[in-house]
Amino acid sequence: MAEQDTNKTATYVAGGALGLLVGLAAAHMYARTAEEQYGEVTAPKAIDTGDAFKIGMALVALVRQISDLAVKKP
Repeated sequence: MAEQDTNKTATYVAGGALGLLVGLAAAHMYARTAEEQYGEVTAPKAIDTGDAFKIGMALVALVRQISDLAVKKP
C-alpha cells in the first residue's frame, strides 16, 4: 500500500512539474509573439471565445491521450 502511494505521489509530482514547464513555455511563447507583433511590451490582445474553445478541446484530447497511456495493451 505504501509503495502504491509513493508511485501515485511521484506521478502527481512529475505531472505537475511537466504541466508547469509546458504552461510556462506556452505563456513565454505567447508573450514573445505578442511583443514581436506589437513592438513593445504591452498587454496581449484578449483571446477570442472560439480560439479559447479550440484550445480547450485540444487540451481535453491531450489529457485523454495521456490517460490512455495507463491502459494495458493486449
